[in-house]
Amino acid sequence: MMHVTRLPIPQELRDPECMIGPKVWLVRRIRCLAPWLVRCQRPRGCCWPHEVNWRQAAAIAVHLVRQAHTAGIPDEDIGDFVMNHVHDEHEDLDARERTAIVLLGGLDVGIQLSAPGSVWLYGDGQHRVAAQLDQGVRETIVQRMELLDPVTGLPVT
Repeated sequence: MMHVTRLPIPQELRDPECMIGPKVWLVRRIRCLAPWLVRCQRPRGCCWPHEVNWRQAAAIAVHLVRQAHTAGIPDEDIGDFVMNHVHDEHEDLDARERTAIVLLGGLDVGIQLSAPGSVWLYGDGQHRVAAQLDQGVRETIVQRMELLDPVTGLPVT
């Protein structure tokens, strides 16, 4: 789990328009430095990541991942745990939010960052982070990408 305001500011993407422009970048930078100065936005209809209610989805995903850790579920099985619990316990949610929760908790489909100590780059999830920043989400699930040596299984430095 990580505070969203500590994540790198998503870089501009060519499409869709909600990811580009100096105003968008400035608002996200201000939200990281002084979140109380920027009003939280509601989900909007410009694209799938911005249509999701990330405040609700991230809160449930964080809760389920913590629950999995408490239960001693191995990391590689947390995605299945999250998927099962979302469909069993949160069927009242919109399909977008259920999908978003599964994406946050799922192995290899979540928000992926390069290893700390290097330049933090997004492997996946940059647009989802942008939408969460825009909505004022405080905490989300992040996966750290780490290259392993195929022979030793140790991290490559």
